[in-house]
Amino acid sequence: MTDVDPAFRDRLDQLERDLRELRGRVAALERLVGTAGEHAADRSTVREKVSYDWQS
Repeated sequence: MTDVDPAFRDRLDQLERDLRELRGRVAALERLVGTAGEHAADRSTVREKVSYDWQS
């Protein structure tokens, strides 16, 4: 970017750093939760749907 307001450039750089940090934090949380990646409510809903489909 040429001829860009330095304050704007600083803000953009800070936002890019924040985004990298947030991506790292999300990745760490995903590792902490595990590879299942499903919320308990999602598993319950899938189980109920499978039971319903099987009974049909």
